[in-house]
Amino acid sequence: MDDLIINETVSTPKIEFRSLGLLTIRGKSLPEDPKRFFNPLLQWVKDLNAEKVDLELFLEYVNTSSSKNLLELIKSIDKNPKIKYLNFYWHYDIDDLGMLEFGELIASNLRKAKAKYIALDENENPIL
Repeated sequence: MDDLIINETVSTPKIEFRSLGLLTIRGKSLPEDPKRFFNPLLQWVKDLNAEKVDLELFLEYVNTSSSKNLLELIKSIDKNPKIKYLNFYWHYDIDDLGMLEFGELIASNLRKAKAKYIALDENENPIL
């Protein structure tokens, strides 16, 4: 299985999905056609054959239609029977409690994920 790398645009996040189980989504998600953007990602995670996955999300903004597709994508990772261990790392701006709540909502829909919420300062450094 090949890695899936999609560069960030003004309206879509950067995607770095590594077949070894390192999955990163970074940026803003407000594509005009969310299905068109997320369908290749959904297919990729359904085919992923990794026992352990580290899913890291660094999202600045997610619009409503994109949030539904993002939740579907993450639930698909959680439901993949080949994945035994899922670490869900939700990075959020310390001043954006709405994004923290969104991450908590996503994690509440997952069965096997261990969630960790990481507050970031304005330079994207973790706040310990």
